[in-house]
Amino acid sequence: MSVPSSPLRALSHREFRLFFIGVSIATTGQFMQSLAVPFYMNQLTDSNWWVGSSAFAVLIPSLFMTPVAGIWSDRMSRKALLFGSFFTQLACSAVFLALFTADLLTPWLMIGIQVVVGVASGFQWAPTQAMTVLLVPPEDLLSAVRFVSLSFTAGRALGPALAGLTLLNWGPGPAFAVTIVGFGLGLALMAPMRLRATEPIEQEPFWLQFRHGLDYVRRRPAMRLVMFTSFVVASVGAVFAFALVESVADDVFALSDGGLGWLTATFGFGSMLAALYVTRYGDRHARSRVEMTAVGVYAVGVLVTGATSWLVIGLLGYLIFGAGHMAHGVTMNSALQVQVDEQFRGRVMSVWLMSVLSGLPIGAFLGGFLGDLVSMRFVVLVYGGLLAVFWAITVIRSRGFAGLDLGSG
Repeated sequence: MSVPSSPLRALSHREFRLFFIGVSIATTGQFMQSLAVPFYMNQLTDSNWWVGSSAFAVLIPSLFMTPVAGIWSDRMSRKALLFGSFFTQLACSAVFLALFTADLLTPWLMIGIQVVVGVASGFQWAPTQAMTVLLVPPEDLLSAVRFVSLSFTAGRALGPALAGLTLLNWGPGPAFAVTIVGFGLGLALMAPMRLRATEPIEQEPFWLQFRHGLDYVRRRPAMRLVMFTSFVVASVGAVFAFALVESVADDVFALSDGGLGWLTATFGFGSMLAALYVTRYGDRHARSRVEMTAVGVYAVGVLVTGATSWLVIGLLGYLIFGAGHMAHGVTMNSALQVQVDEQFRGRVMSVWLMSVLSGLPIGAFLGGFLGDLVSMRFVVLVYGGLLAVFWAITVIRSRGFAGLDLGSG
């Protein structure tokens, strides 16, 4: 009879510890820049459309590069892919800093650099997700998956908090500088990391291999459920934590300067609370029940945010849907990781990331347009209502999220 794995066991493996700490630091710097860019764009243009477009510019290239990264993750070194992505993003941060210091950073230049960042980040997430299985033994995989989600959440909490303070007191330049430091430290920590060898897969033509990955997902209803749910949550929920947070801060709560860091840091704090609970006690609950709760909580948080102009209540909304976001992300990731065959892991994770990355720019672009046309409060309430309707329809269905429990041991 096997002994159940401790939820903290993943950290007992040296290679995974290096990975976890390195990615956490790099992600912290990355999220500082992700806040500094829309902040400065809003300063230059005072336009929700421009802010949404800057998010669109980084997310659409990332969307198109993600399937390439997924296929390459199944064919070559995942560590090399991740390092290439981080090095390129570090270089873009240096360009941002140089142009800002020279007072040459125009909206169109920002859009252009964001496109390059988007291409590079497209090669980040698939190898990050697929690398986990090469750093820990199979019995510690779920623990590692939760810690990878925790590293993202830690960066999401700390990065915007530091960015808010930095933007308020010193402006975007130092935020770009800290991003460079974050990527550099992360790369240095992960450099000694060694991955377990895997069996090479058959070298098929690129598009044929990607089509086989799509067919693999299409034949599995549980995986289709993960993809569709992730797309919906990204487009009408997560968009307010990532692409449109500056617009919410400015138009809904009249926050100026670095004050929007309060919203993003509160979102991160809510995510962190949920992450700590899920990391420690996640095995006690069925994934279907966790996801049903997470999406419902997410919808409530978004609606609370849109229903008030009081910052304290808005922060409560961000805290609530931050917790829902974390529980949702870990559940989707875990559901895929325990069901996918290793030879398809990179491609399946890339399809999942594509569902998220397609939802974010669509939600940001439409939300920015409607925000200028009507109001950002209207967008938040409409999106929150759509998320609530999706939750109700899915729960009312006979099986709801039950497919997520497949592969539970």
